[in-house]
Amino acid sequence: MFGFNKKQRLIEGPVEFTAQVEIDRPASEVFPLVDLADPRFKEAQMGASVAPAPGSDVKYELTIADMDDVVFHFTVLERIEGSKIEMEAVIEPRINALEKSTETKVIEPISDSACRVTSTTLATFDPELSDEDVAGEIAIMNMAVMGDLEKLKVLAEEGLEALKAMEEAEMGLDIEFDLGELDIDWDDIEPEQ
Repeated sequence: MFGFNKKQRLIEGPVEFTAQVEIDRPASEVFPLVDLADPRFKEAQMGASVAPAPGSDVKYELTIADMDDVVFHFTVLERIEGSKIEMEAVIEPRINALEKSTETKVIEPISDSACRVTSTTLATFDPELSDEDVAGEIAIMNMAVMGDLEKLKVLAEEGLEALKAMEEAEMGLDIEFDLGELDIDWDDIEPEQ
């Protein structure tokens, strides 16, 4: 009657994520790395297949070899050469709780040889999720947005090989253990009987 018993989520609507990074490269060199239409687009350089959707000059389909049954559908909502790109993304089939996202990257020159990239993402999550689950998704998305800008910076400043090394390290392929540094008396360790 008064709505006291209605189960209403505390977190509703799109959630906004914003991150910013300064890159020691001119804006004109960084913009192609975020532009789906450019062969230098970051994801394309990392091996993703990016193709215009049939019959459209603003829709693109991105696929990744390891996820060949998943298609990332992008629609470019606004593109200002060298300074801004805004696009909507939908993943089919959906592989997580993210229903869609709208991502805007604004690139501002701060000198002749450096720029600032501001990334704003509006993420819409599955409305059936609990507040606890949405909070978890928010944490994951926040790390993804920050990580995306870190990777953009590495690619722009250090090149493709440095970015590949960074991604390999993230996946745990670059973990080394040096047990020689530990002060362990191996004779005192006995297997449990």
